[in-house]
This record gives sequence, C-alpha cells and structure tokens, in this order.
Amino acid sequence: MQRHLLIDGQTDAAVGDDWTQAPEVTMALPESSWVAFEPVPLPCAAPVIISFLAALSARLQQVGRDWPDLAAFGFWLRERNQASQVARMAGRAPLGVVFHLVPSNVPTVAFYSWLMALLAGNASVVRLSSRQDPEQEAMLRILAELFAEPGWQAIAQRTRFIRYGHDETITGWLSARCALRIIWGGDETIRAVRAIPLAPHAQEVVFPDRRSLALIDSHWLAGLDEHGWKRAVRGLRLDCTRFNQFACASPTTLVWLGSPPPAVRQRLLEETFAPFADDPRLTMERLVQCQMNVAGGGTDALTRLAGVTVLTQSTPSALQHIGGGTVAEWVADNWEAVQTQPWSMQTCVYLGESLSTARERLGAARGRIDRVVAPGQALAFDWFWDGIELPMVCSRAVR
Repeated sequence: MQRHLLIDGQTDAAVGDDWTQAPEVTMALPESSWVAFEPVPLPCAAPVIISFLAALSARLQQVGRDWPDLAAFGFWLRERNQASQVARMAGRAPLGVVFHLVPSNVPTVAFYSWLMALLAGNASVVRLSSRQDPEQEAMLRILAELFAEPGWQAIAQRTRFIRYGHDETITGWLSARCALRIIWGGDETIRAVRAIPLAPHAQEVVFPDRRSLALIDSHWLAGLDEHGWKRAVRGLRLDCTRFNQFACASPTTLVWLGSPPPAVRQRLLEETFAPFADDPRLTMERLVQCQMNVAGGGTDALTRLAGVTVLTQSTPSALQHIGGGTVAEWVADNWEAVQTQPWSMQTCVYLGESLSTARERLGAARGRIDRVVAPGQALAFDWFWDGIELPMVCSRAVR
C-alpha cells in the first residue's frame, strides 16, 4: 500500500526507490554515501531547517577575512532575512528529491540552489563541476563540520554533493528518481540534459545563458561629489569584475542615458575595470574576445583603456563573446529610447538618482529585464532569480 499512497508527507519520488543501487560517483563530502541517503523530505521550513540555516549563517560570517563571498552568503542567510520566506511556506509541502546541475563559473550557485530546495524541505543531490574551486572547497569543509554534529543529521542525510564526468547513464538514473531537476546553463548543457527523460511526475527548471547591463544616467554621474562617485564606482566594479564577467548578472553592456562627458566616461571605465588592468592573461583574453565580437559585426567604434575594451554600438545588442573586460556600449538620448529596445536581460544595474523610478520605467519597457538593482547588488543572492520564485518552485501548494 505504501508504494501507492502517500504516507507521512512522503512524495512520489521518495517512495520505492533503492538509493543503495545508485551509480558510483565521487562524494564531495567524504563521509557521505548513497547507503545513508534519505530521500524522504522534511516538512517545508521545518524547525530543524531554520535552526540549521541560522547555524550555517553564523559560521559563514566568521570566515569573512578569507572568503568574503561566503561571508556575504552567510549574512544573506541570517534568520531575519529568512522570515518572510518562512511565512510563505505555510500551507505548502515539499516535492521530494531535487537534482541540481550547477555551473563552474560561479561556485556559490551550487549552495544557493541547494538551500532554496532545503528551505522547502526537500532532499537534494547536487552535481558539482569536476573543476575544484577553492571557495567551493572551503564551503564544503564548513558543511562537513556542521554535518558531523548530531543535531544536523536530518539535514546531512538529505544532502549529497557529488562529482562525476559527462555520463548520461548517471544523469539518467538520478533524473528518473527526482521530483525536480534544476539546470543552471549554459544553453548547450541545458539542451543535452533535456534530452534525458524525467519521471512522468517530475518538474524541471532551467537557468540558461543570460546577459546583463548597467544603465548610467550621465548627468547624474557627472554631478556626483567625490564620496558619491567612489561609492557608485565601487559597487559597479564589484558587479562587473567578479567571476571575470561570466556570472549572468554581471553587466557586459553599458547603456549611457545621455552622452557622457569624455573625461567622465574614461574615468568610470578605467576605475570600474581597474582589477583587470595588470593581468596579462586577461589582456590576451580581452583581445581575442573583442576580435571575435568585431568579426561578428555590429560594432561602430572600439576604445581600448586600461583593463577594458569598449565596443560602441549604434543599436544595442548583447555580446556573444565576453570576459577579460570586454563590454558593449550604447548611448540612449532619453528614457523613451531605452524603453523601446527589445531587451532580453537578466539584471540591470542602475546608476542614477531614483532606483524606484528606474524600476517603474524599465518595467514598462518593450523587452524583458528581470531585475533592476543598485550598484554592488547585481551578484547579491535573492529569493527570485530570472523571474522565478525559487522557494515556490521547490514546493507545492496543499489544499
């Protein structure tokens, strides 16, 4: 009977599967195994989950000196920031096992995706890249320490971080047993994984390749005092240069609202991309990417500055080749010109007087822009991504 009726909150994916027969993979946490894996989920926002997230938040905020991104992750996870999402979990139920396929270019995405599923009570299998990133390894060590404590066994038993090569058999086995598959691009990865069947009841969410922009009010920027200037540029620098521009939320197109004074333009560009200026590897990468973009057409002028090469366009379009400080640039005469463009952008970083006004105007734009944020917030974690409300996607309504 238990194979056909849901008992004690169990879900279809959790019932009747023998995880001791799962394919052999490398466990990123050495004490883990398929034998001890528990696919039966916890209730949404169960007390043990909330307590664990608080413990993880506190632990991550202690490593700020060595791993500032992890410390920022911990600050975002603090209980105060969870409260609104926890309240929204009322009347919802978990899905079961969530299978995450995550990219290598932004190491913290793996943990972000896992925690969205965990808040909703789900068990998770997270496939990490074979490329071992130091920051990711530091996070895994922290998790290993927490999972060794008796109080967090319910979380540890429902979490597996794994590594394996490009093996359709393994991906197929896991896909057939998950209730939700989350794929974080690029586009070719999504196409390949989508060809691998899911169970009939399972759902899928994908985050394909996206691009982002920075919208800069030239008059506002030119009028800033030195303190305001440094604050704006410090935020934009973080948005543009973290992860070598490969994060989907990192601006690779700069849109000027009104023509900027040449000196203001040069200063902003050089100060924003200063971290790239003295790296010979990025200089070569920038050269190659720019040549490939120019060969593809659409570039009216090219400006080489310290740390950045700017491809000026008469009609804005996303660059096909990015990295190393390669950006497109377009000048809009007014807000109407911005609003009538057929944008397809993940994030817009707005440097201007009123963020709320920018959100309102871009919300009425012809194209799609999923987020409008202040400088320094493009890479900040959020409960929403690409217009998708992740805690809701990882759970189901119960009537």
